[in-house]
Amino acid sequence: MCFARDLVALDPKLVARGLDMLVAGFENQIKQVSSTLSIHGHDPTQHAEALDRYAFLLQWAIERGESTASRSRSAQSQQGKGRKRRGNAMGLAAGSSASTVAEVVPGWKDKLLDLFIVVQQLFQMPLGRIWNSVPERDTFIGVFTRLAHKTMENQAYSKDADFQSALFNALCIWLQNYNGLYGLVTMITQNLQHYEHLSESMASLVQLAYETYGGTQLADEVLRDIAGKSFSSVHDKSGPKNTARFLVKLSQLAPKALLRQMGLLIRHLDSEAHIMRSAMADVIGHLTLYLASQEEQTDIIKNQIGEYFDIIEQRFQDAHYLVRAKVLQVCQF
Repeated sequence: MCFARDLVALDPKLVARGLDMLVAGFENQIKQVSSTLSIHGHDPTQHAEALDRYAFLLQWAIERGESTASRSRSAQSQQGKGRKRRGNAMGLAAGSSASTVAEVVPGWKDKLLDLFIVVQQLFQMPLGRIWNSVPERDTFIGVFTRLAHKTMENQAYSKDADFQSALFNALCIWLQNYNGLYGLVTMITQNLQHYEHLSESMASLVQLAYETYGGTQLADEVLRDIAGKSFSSVHDKSGPKNTARFLVKLSQLAPKALLRQMGLLIRHLDSEAHIMRSAMADVIGHLTLYLASQEEQTDIIKNQIGEYFDIIEQRFQDAHYLVRAKVLQVCQF
């Protein structure tokens, strides 16, 4: 508890060591739980209190570290702007010393990676045998899904393929084993609304769930949510941009998932936001390539390709020059 409370004041090496011990202890606890679950007649509920304590400590320490780093970056950014203004007035250049907690604390990101690998093992266990009620079990699980959401906000982590894989697999196992559908849909839609750096990562998450974990319903729900939204290029700048990048990336990664909902998504060809119209032209181009690459060219596929060509041709008359430029680019696929 003292480690978590005084995290800001501690030496970075001590923080790293503390997190290392927490993750190692949690992993050892998971092994004990697994052993108990495998032996007939042993009571697994005896581990509930210890697991809850580890969950609390891990949540406190990680959120404390990430929040502290976030505030530090914000403060340093403001100081940097002030130095830049003064530097410009004096003809000097201003430097930046902003950093993430992973850069300050040695091994921080590696320990988080280890944690989410352990969480994968955790979510594969029958946790309903450890807690006496579903709300208690879901409260425990929620600690780690919130941590996943919190760490995704940090752009430095999203660039690490191994880290992203461990985190996304943990979320997909939650989706598969513990009815995490609507929680994950909410997480994805919120990320698309607020974080530009996660737009393509969320497409990778949907692809992983769709292709590896049978998460067709996740893709359907996310795409239905997008189809039901109205975007304005005047009042909402980040929403259309992030959503557009998500759709284009998903059309490349999992075109079958998009094809299931194109009947609803097609309405965005008339969106007020030109970036959404442009994205839909791009999406249709990728879907056409996918359909044309199928070995068995049925009449349904041929008709669908013909319809998409007609839509692309109509987009040449779009009012915005960027959409028309995108259509020309799509025609060169």
